[in-house]
Amino acid sequence: MKPVQPWLCALAVVFALGAWSCEFARELDFFTGQGMKPVYVPLSALNDIRNLPPQPIQQSGSILLRDTLFFMLEQRRGIHLFSIADTLNPVALTFWKIPAVTSFAISGDRLFADNWRDLVTIDISNIYSIRLVDRQANAFEPLLFPPNYNGPFECVDESKGAVAGWEEAQIFEAKCRAIN
Repeated sequence: MKPVQPWLCALAVVFALGAWSCEFARELDFFTGQGMKPVYVPLSALNDIRNLPPQPIQQSGSILLRDTLFFMLEQRRGIHLFSIADTLNPVALTFWKIPAVTSFAISGDRLFADNWRDLVTIDISNIYSIRLVDRQANAFEPLLFPPNYNGPFECVDESKGAVAGWEEAQIFEAKCRAIN
């Protein structure tokens, strides 16, 4: 039997999270009022994958524990890395900036993450000096609506870049609505 490639497992996990997305958004008549609007980053910014000093947690996501290392997703920004060698005193070690990330998996010294539409493979053998080793272009269909939200929103315009988050705002003539 042929072994499964680790990136295929990561792809399956991340794809499963996005597969249901089309069920939760629909077009509506023009709406003006309070709603959500996408926050964009230029597509060129997606390549800015690197270490930063520990960052404040703003919107946590999934977590992973590996030996004495604790990984916490920061929605659409990156991954916080903590040492929990002393479980009563966790220590923030570094922050891995990965723009537009919403999911990740780790196998050996490789981290697999979504990066807007792409699957990136990152060498994490040195946690203080991560390095992009591969990019599989157009591996995903990203969420084009605000998660955990029910209401009108400004439709995503991919010509403006990748969605790096959502914010409440006055929206004008919006045609999209998230439904739960």
